[in-house]
Amino acid sequence: MRIFEDDKIAYVFDSTSSMSGTMATQIKTQLNGVLSTTKPIFQDYLSQQKFTSVGNSIFENEYNIETVAAFKDVNGNYQRDATLEKVQQGTDQTIGTLGGRFQTYLREADTQGRVVKVPFNDDRVLILEKVSNETKTRNTIFLVVVKMSESAEMFRAISSQKMYLISGDGTVLFGPENTTGQKLQAIVDPSFLKDAGSKVAQGAETVKATDGTELLVSFAKAGFGDLTVVTTVEKAKALGAVQILIRKSLIFFGILISLTVIISLFASSGLTHALTDLFAATKKVSEGDFNIRVKVDSNDEVGSLADNFNIMAAEVSRLMEQTAEKARMESELQTAKTVQETLFPEARAKIGPLSIAGYYEPASECGGDWWHYCQIGNKIFLWIGDATGHGAPAALITSAAKSASTIIEKLDISPAKALELLNRSIYDVSRGRIMMTFFLASFDLDTGELIYCNASHEAPFLMKKGDGPLKKKDLIPLNEVNNPRLGQARDSVYEETSIKLDAGDAVFFYTDGIPDIQNPGKEAWGEREFIKALIAANKDYPSVGDSVDKFAVSFQDHRQGAPLVDDVTFFVVKHEGTV
Repeated sequence: MRIFEDDKIAYVFDSTSSMSGTMATQIKTQLNGVLSTTKPIFQDYLSQQKFTSVGNSIFENEYNIETVAAFKDVNGNYQRDATLEKVQQGTDQTIGTLGGRFQTYLREADTQGRVVKVPFNDDRVLILEKVSNETKTRNTIFLVVVKMSESAEMFRAISSQKMYLISGDGTVLFGPENTTGQKLQAIVDPSFLKDAGSKVAQGAETVKATDGTELLVSFAKAGFGDLTVVTTVEKAKALGAVQILIRKSLIFFGILISLTVIISLFASSGLTHALTDLFAATKKVSEGDFNIRVKVDSNDEVGSLADNFNIMAAEVSRLMEQTAEKARMESELQTAKTVQETLFPEARAKIGPLSIAGYYEPASECGGDWWHYCQIGNKIFLWIGDATGHGAPAALITSAAKSASTIIEKLDISPAKALELLNRSIYDVSRGRIMMTFFLASFDLDTGELIYCNASHEAPFLMKKGDGPLKKKDLIPLNEVNNPRLGQARDSVYEETSIKLDAGDAVFFYTDGIPDIQNPGKEAWGEREFIKALIAANKDYPSVGDSVDKFAVSFQDHRQGAPLVDDVTFFVVKHEGTV
């Protein structure tokens, strides 16, 4: 009987651990999905210091997100600066209801970076996410109020066991009726929370409730903030069938051995029938049929196992559908990436006296950077631009820029006029919602003059050929003119200027993603290291190919394989002196 009891406890632990892990994964996926959805809204505010129509459009399309509010750091205090809300004055009512607790939440978010709360005893979850600007000089805390009705209902609806979603201090965020807002310490032995609050991702053990009842408890970390999913089953109920079997055995043993044998056969047939159904169902699952369900006819541990099996199969089926949809979207993004790669020229080229070598690496499947070179008559045009953000929207803007440049290449015009035409094209495509910095230069093959026009882009560096190794004083930024970004206003007028490019001189063109390159410790490369690497890569006036390769090695050594935070694009143009 002890062996049988141990087996049943193992069954319960296995099923509750699986359920805790599944629910933890679902909570993590849903909350990460909310932050992924709201990330463009955050970036919209950080770039404009207000919510524009772009952020509002994303917000209105997300029915489960009720509020997004930005709290700006003003001399150490966070004050609300901008709000998106589905219900008018809903944010004011939320903050007013919380009273002094809201300021406490803001302080926790400022310290921890992310706070998750369920303060209203309903299905609404408050997420406070601390975000810094690109230079990390200003902090903003974003309040997101999101309805998680389906998840909350799952915590309330489970009948064979009780499930709780708790925060790090043991507060119940979601759980059975009348438990939300309580401390889990008031339900189970507080010593259990030490294990649930440790670095262990998942576990199970037998503990006592505060009323002395023995509970079979399992937990799984959600991997989002300090959230943990806890599942409890009363040991007595889980082992109810064992007690029934003992009583029946005593009664049957007192009658006749023959009746005991017959009744035992009937009792065991019911048990083995349920296990046989479970075995057949698991075999179906192993064959890929996740729509199979087991009919639950009992309230013992086998019925509990069957109930949990049904829940698990339904959840796996849902996750499989999500995985298939994600794979489809990734395939489409890969196709878009392949198409975008056709927008870029050959990485190595020589046109007249100019040698050209470039490098491009997007931060995601599709990027917002673009560079190009072409010859129009006796002039060589050099193009580089950076659309707002990165990803598919930015990639569409680069496609529009490439299409417009194809038409501009057929015209005999100056860089300033070319940018005016390109600006109108970008504005007509984005209507001011997505803009693009740009630098366009033309090299005259007859005079050696480099005429350039800058639309708020990072100024390229002219590297003058000298008698000795290249030094910092030999780096001359081409920043004599600066004009509005492309797409900011349709009627913008652009100015240009010129310099003389002598034999041996080189120009380094780049986008702002290079100084922002981070290592695994989130430390940015920075302007100082960027300039030092540029000088080191060109100190002996190497070929453009060697210059690009040496510079790429420098920032890759700092990056150490960490993901890019922005697209990285640069190219080097050198006047060789001969055609």
